[in-house]
Amino acid sequence: MSDLPKDDDMTMVPLVGQDETTASTELEALNSKGEETQTNGSVGIQTDDTKEQEPQQPREEDLNPTLAQFMAACQAGDLETVKQKISSGEVQASDTFSDGVTGLHWAAINNRLSLVKYLMENEYSQADPNAVGGNLRATPFHWACRTGLVYVVDYFLTHTDADPTMKDSQNYNALHLAVHSSNITLCIYILLSCVATDDPMKRIYIDEPDSIKCTALHWASYQGDILTVNALLKYGADVNKVDQNQMTPLHWAFIRGYKSVLAALLEAGSDIYHKNDKNKDSFGVSQDMNCENTWLQVLREADRDQKNNWAPRTHLLEPKPAKVVTFLIPYVLLPIVLRLCNFSNGLAIPEIFVSGLLFGVGTLLTKMFLIPMYSPKDTSILKSPYLAGLFSGTAFWCIIVWIFAILPAVIFKRFVASVMVAASASLFSYTFFKAMFINPGQIPITTDSESVLKDVKELISLARFDTEHFCVNTFARRPLRSKFSRFSNRLIARFDHFCPWVYNDIGVRNHKLFLTFTYSLAVAIVSFFISSIKFFDVAEHGSGYDSDIDEKCHLLSEDLCKGFYNNHFIFNLNIWCLFNLVWLGFLCTVQTFQVLKGLTTWEFSSLNNRVNNPMYNHSTVPSDFDGPRPPVESTSTVRRGHNHGLGVCCKLLGLDQFVMTVKLAVASLFRKTQSEVPGPLENLHIPTDFGWQQNWLDFWFIGDVTWRNLFYLPIEGENNLNGQIVDYYKLYEYPNAGAEHV
Repeated sequence: MSDLPKDDDMTMVPLVGQDETTASTELEALNSKGEETQTNGSVGIQTDDTKEQEPQQPREEDLNPTLAQFMAACQAGDLETVKQKISSGEVQASDTFSDGVTGLHWAAINNRLSLVKYLMENEYSQADPNAVGGNLRATPFHWACRTGLVYVVDYFLTHTDADPTMKDSQNYNALHLAVHSSNITLCIYILLSCVATDDPMKRIYIDEPDSIKCTALHWASYQGDILTVNALLKYGADVNKVDQNQMTPLHWAFIRGYKSVLAALLEAGSDIYHKNDKNKDSFGVSQDMNCENTWLQVLREADRDQKNNWAPRTHLLEPKPAKVVTFLIPYVLLPIVLRLCNFSNGLAIPEIFVSGLLFGVGTLLTKMFLIPMYSPKDTSILKSPYLAGLFSGTAFWCIIVWIFAILPAVIFKRFVASVMVAASASLFSYTFFKAMFINPGQIPITTDSESVLKDVKELISLARFDTEHFCVNTFARRPLRSKFSRFSNRLIARFDHFCPWVYNDIGVRNHKLFLTFTYSLAVAIVSFFISSIKFFDVAEHGSGYDSDIDEKCHLLSEDLCKGFYNNHFIFNLNIWCLFNLVWLGFLCTVQTFQVLKGLTTWEFSSLNNRVNNPMYNHSTVPSDFDGPRPPVESTSTVRRGHNHGLGVCCKLLGLDQFVMTVKLAVASLFRKTQSEVPGPLENLHIPTDFGWQQNWLDFWFIGDVTWRNLFYLPIEGENNLNGQIVDYYKLYEYPNAGAEHV
């Protein structure tokens, strides 16, 4: 049998105590998530009038109904009743039943912040935040931590003498209980306030063991809580601490078997050969927990060599040279494939098969051998420089063909088109490489815990300390319109999307470059095609060309037919460019529409989900919070789509965005022509939409609308919004807008 606790065997996992089964304990409070069972106006009292029972001794609640009413009022947040009981002297704030649970306990666990403040600050009888009660002998501060109530915890730590270093009967301190709550915002708050602090009265050792010698990292690993695991590792939690059974956090992580948690612990330096008291290392434990395949996959994705005792693998190339080779491979594959496809010689099917096989094998070998050298966890072609190389390789061969073959033949016959090709090719080449290598708008991140805690405190005062306003990956306050990028692992200001065609995120600093690139590329393709058609006509009269092509082509024009038979490489190159023009047209349409609406791609794609299916943001703002309240959003749900192969293809080509653009445009049109009540998507207020003219000018100009400012790029995060220069690195409120987020 396994030496680790199963999910249904909690004898070794005393999260909330084994002996608390009645309604008057904190287990009842935890299971009800702060809303206690109330019957007949008393706390945790349940009656059954339908059964005859033997006479029993009177209960404490019956003997002291005044205190029972007080406890019920603390539970329900009935501030007036509590004030009346306290001010009249009927009840003292420290009064309890035999379990030792005070009214402050119930107010704290039910997130009744105003009531907690009254019990602590009233002039008649003040409560003790360090009073222990319940079978777990826990304080009100512990109860608030266990349920993840950030605002109550902040009040205790900021305005009272609550001791975060105290432990309950299971040796759980505030950090253990915050981890048990699985609320990442509370875990971050405790880490900043009690772990990274210099105050010895509040400091908690991050690897403090509980009664079974488990640390906070053990519990986070057991719960499969990757956000908390990463936060603990960020502040120096030891991955090789052992519990009473000599089990490390890695061993505990196998209980849930979450791949992300296992990978994080491995990357942090977990000893994969450490043995527990059953003499089993990580491989034996993973086998017992039925997640051996997952563990082996984690090791392979961490670039470990199974043949070398799972030591880090060595590669022929370093990551940077491997990326360069990946980028350059399409430069070689593309001309070979286009050269092979000579459909006019009667061998179309074999040539298509061979060229397709060659391209597929080349791509597969790149995915199998090159990409793992710099990205072993994610070998997706979409997250590699391959597609950027495919585009630039296409552009390279088009430019070579145009300079050495097409231009000499058509420069005087198609002068305007030739000039357009030269100008647009120069522009898209510059903007392509500039957009690829420029910093897209990575927000600077402070490593000073005091500065981070200051930001957290400010967010709490604004009732905005949640995952929408605070980045739990970088521990930084999130400016409006920013998003954490999984590609760069950085917080990107005015994030638009990750573009595999330029192998970079698109943000505030390179979005204008990217849109210029797409526009100029579309013009270049059309101009190149026009020049190529004339070239096919001119080249027909050269020596060695077949001029007898009458009625050989039924679907192509006469000039294209000449190219099909006499210049198949240039013809294939044009067909490939026209194919790319299709998705490029979708992209230009969507991007233009979004700019005119004042939206980014990320905001636009999540527009419907934000209305119909908002994600849980770990917010615990009390209902009686005394201050500004965050906007209330709809909580209805919709069915989410699956990320199947067709969906990935649509995203790659921009079709999903194009479809949504059409839907929104049609919805807007019908809203103007019909009198029906608009749906949530059509009726949504977009705080960054200041009219299509202003939105367009805001995108292209920094500062005043002058020609000189059109060519400026942001030095940091500056850009226009509603005609004003704003810093997207520090944008926390929209100018002249009431709602804060889309």
